[in-house]
Amino acid sequence: MNRIVTTSEALSDRERAVAERFAAGMTYREIGEALFIAPSTVRTHLAAIYEKLGVRSKVALAMHINAIAAAPAMSPNGPEASPMLAIFPIECLSADEQWRRFADGLSSDITVDLARYADLPVVAFHTMKA
Repeated sequence: MNRIVTTSEALSDRERAVAERFAAGMTYREIGEALFIAPSTVRTHLAAIYEKLGVRSKVALAMHINAIAAAPAMSPNGPEASPMLAIFPIECLSADEQWRRFADGLSSDITVDLARYADLPVVAFHTMKA
């Protein structure tokens, strides 16, 4: 069964909940606690999810889950449009290189932290630089 499924309909509600949480960066234990299941059950669900979706890694799963979540939100004017966040770098007004690096690092950290949420698309200035 090597076909890649492009819709979330292949997953049960429980599998979808596990996949979304795992793609968001939660551990087996955290997912288990949130869904009231054992970590070994989370692992079993993930094995089934990987096979059903034709993915082989956590990154591929996250990309697949994000694509599914973004698909209905393509119409920005629709009532079901999901939020999108644009992040601009923190501007450092000091000429000191130390503070410029601090501002750049802080901007990057905020972007990375917000990008961990599968339901929140993040467009960051740092990712748009050539």
